[in-house]
Amino acid sequence: MTTVFVAGAHGQTGGRIVRELVKAGYDVRGLVRSDDHKRDVEAAGATGYLGDLSESFSDGLKGADIVVCAVGAGAKGDPEHVDHVGTVRLIEQCVLDKIPRFVLISSMGTMNPDDMPPFLKPFLIAKRKAEKVLEESGMTYTIIRPGGLTNDPAVGSVTASLRTLGSGRISRDDVASAAVLALSMNETRNRSFDLIQGSEPLEAALQNLSHTDEDGK
Repeated sequence: MTTVFVAGAHGQTGGRIVRELVKAGYDVRGLVRSDDHKRDVEAAGATGYLGDLSESFSDGLKGADIVVCAVGAGAKGDPEHVDHVGTVRLIEQCVLDKIPRFVLISSMGTMNPDDMPPFLKPFLIAKRKAEKVLEESGMTYTIIRPGGLTNDPAVGSVTASLRTLGSGRISRDDVASAAVLALSMNETRNRSFDLIQGSEPLEAALQNLSHTDEDGK
């Protein structure tokens, strides 16, 4: 059974990813920050590990086959501490532990932060720093850059693009489905793509990533 370690396992998107992974038959380990969160993650069928990206996470990480990072500073957090330094620390530990596969849930706008609302710029810059480290890490990576996140039910149809999209929104449920699908799809390996609600079925949209270049051609 493939073991997946999820950082940010109790977050709004991370929690959905945990549930999707369990449903798909993966052995799931979730990094959480409190006993209450640990109980919630374990109620979903995963194994919880206490810690965060600035402290201990190696116990759950050891022996994992894949890491999914869905952490985020949130509106009141420090993006440099969480989205950059914390995420890079996890990437570096994965390299040391020879974990072959890493999926990063990032954000649309990391490639053009100056074009985004000013309050988002520090978060996008921090996330882009982590993206660069992952791209150069030697691990097989997938970077998913969702648009504005909603708590609406999954739609199942999206636009996935290697080129930068201007705007758009997407359900967290659809992001979770994309993250889990990406684990078994060669078309998402070593790819970074924007993801918003659209008209193409999710799996087909991800498959088509292999037929386009970064200019969307």
